[in-house]
Amino acid sequence: MWTCVLRTVVMYGFLTAVMRLLGKRQLGELEISELVTTLMVSELAVSPITNSNISFFAGLVPIAALVTLEVAVSKLMIRSVTLKRIFGGTPSILIKNGAIDFDELKKSRIGVDELLSSLRQAGTTCVEDVAYAILEANGQLSVIPSANAAPLCAKDMKIEKAERGIAHGLIIDGFVNQRSLDQSGKSREWLDGELEKNGIDEKDVLLMTVDDSGEVRYQLREKK
Repeated sequence: MWTCVLRTVVMYGFLTAVMRLLGKRQLGELEISELVTTLMVSELAVSPITNSNISFFAGLVPIAALVTLEVAVSKLMIRSVTLKRIFGGTPSILIKNGAIDFDELKKSRIGVDELLSSLRQAGTTCVEDVAYAILEANGQLSVIPSANAAPLCAKDMKIEKAERGIAHGLIIDGFVNQRSLDQSGKSREWLDGELEKNGIDEKDVLLMTVDDSGEVRYQLREKK
């Protein structure tokens, strides 16, 4: 059993190192350690099913060890910057103040055409309009426009707007979401009162929401 655990730990470290060599753009939204865990768990889970020579318990041991290791590493990464860099990587600044850093681009193994494509997907067509373009540790590109290229907001126009918060889904497809109702700070009595005031039955509601400012919106299954 301990041999399986040891092999799992060694393979975990090996695959993590391999994924670090592949580069950030291979990772998608997963952290490196999370991706390695996903790949290994999927492979380990198949073995005891397809190979009758492997006992089911023997197949569970490395998976349990791997998951335990991932949880332990995740907790240690929160406390240690060094471990975070080793297992999670660090962000890379590809564009700064409208200028492309070709050295960082080369280290990240990303071509200029790929960078321009990512900028277009972020709604930016001109490199000069970018204050920062940062390749995050999870492989996503964060694009921060320059002040002159950023859209105007209420603050820029010196207009004060009330905070609306988020819309809580109180009724979804005819069923009351008690968790969202509690999060909104509303009671079931309040909800029943709103339904009665509008003359509708909860079973006829496709979606009913209330935001933090108290505004209620709803859509019925059929227009009435």
